[in-house]
Amino acid sequence: MKDQSNQSYNRGEEKVKLPWEAELEVKDLISPIKVRRIRLIQTTGAVLLLLALGVFGWWLFFAPPSGEKIVKQMIAAAGGMDEWNGIQDGNFVRIHRLYDENGKIIKQSEETFFFKNNPDGRQLLIKSKTNEGDQVIVGRDKGGFWASLNNAEVDPEEISKDLEFMCDGDGCSPLCASEMALYRMSFPFKLADYGVKPRNAGNTTLNGEKVILLDVTFDPKVGHDRWVFYVDPNDKLIRKIEHYPSLKSNVQPEEIYLSDFKKEGNIVLSHSNKYYRSNGKILEEYLISDVKFNSSLAAEIFDRPQQLSMVN
Repeated sequence: MKDQSNQSYNRGEEKVKLPWEAELEVKDLISPIKVRRIRLIQTTGAVLLLLALGVFGWWLFFAPPSGEKIVKQMIAAAGGMDEWNGIQDGNFVRIHRLYDENGKIIKQSEETFFFKNNPDGRQLLIKSKTNEGDQVIVGRDKGGFWASLNNAEVDPEEISKDLEFMCDGDGCSPLCASEMALYRMSFPFKLADYGVKPRNAGNTTLNGEKVILLDVTFDPKVGHDRWVFYVDPNDKLIRKIEHYPSLKSNVQPEEIYLSDFKKEGNIVLSHSNKYYRSNGKILEEYLISDVKFNSSLAAEIFDRPQQLSMVN
């Protein structure tokens, strides 16, 4: 005879749940190979997750910034793109000094730049005072380039060559060098233009201080030259510019050292650009002063004066 009371007791008894360690031991005994595989997969997944988090953390906090990020930092340090795009016109004075090998000034001229940004481009007019006290004006309107010397008509190309307003390249215009000066003045903002390809080229030293190297080339449809910027890692301002007119490896760059940074409105500009000889002595210098942005220049200021005839 079966013990009915014992069966009733067993049916009414609650099921006891084993601790998870004991369950794993039981499963290991039942199917050890399957459990070991599961544990191996879980461990591998955890390791991969930790590696991914480590790589992401390194990229977020320690990886060197991209060229595009450096450009954004430079633009922010110089005043921001909104402030730059808000400039419609302006004028400033640029003093050019040429030095001999002993550091003595042998030539000095003063130029006043007038510029106006239009939807179809930029208008530019240069007024220059020579050492002899003559005043030269070189401009461009719908009729082409024009120039005057002490209010008398002169050939714009000839006078621009005499005053070094022209570049050395073929097909250069009478205002080529002046337009390039404005282009250099527009850094770092122009580095956000279409077709610009900035690259973080690592770090180096300049005058004993650590700087970031930003190597800039262009889409072939935009340009075939190269610029290298030495950027202060602290304030993100440009300390030196190297310009290579082509991508050939043996081309010597134009080297420009920037200093004397000041705010003009909300834009931070270098007011001193220096060029040095191979022996380290100064060769020439450009000093910027009397900067006025959005000075409401009249459009007529760029037109050829009525007393000058049309120059073909």
